Amino acid sequence: MTKHSNEQLQELEVEIEQTLYTLIDLELEENYATMNTHFAQLLAKVQGAQLIDYKLDVLVEPQAFATETCILLESLIEAKARPNKRHRLLTHRMILKIWLRKNQRFMREFLPQMF
Repeated sequence: MTKHSNEQLQELEVEIEQTLYTLIDLELEENYATMNTHFAQLLAKVQGAQLIDYKLDVLVEPQAFATETCILLESLIEAKARPNKRHRLLTHRMILKIWLRKNQRFMREFLPQMF
């Protein structure tokens, strides 16, 4: 695995945070197809940075990364560890639900506005 520059990791962190806000807006609009597209693009970038592999296995220690990157990586680990009913595939929606739940900013700022 190649070492990433701090600049590359900072750019990825910003992209993850921006995507989170986009996904929250799409969740509020119930635009799930677009959510999946944005999330798939983000996962491809995380995979391109060699933080995850094609099976969505995390290849690095999440705590070694900035906040939003860490939360996303931990969410992937948690989603993969959950027993899937009837051998369902791990879906972007499942990972996204865990990610949104783990994100404190979402819990404090956006969730109360939804009701």
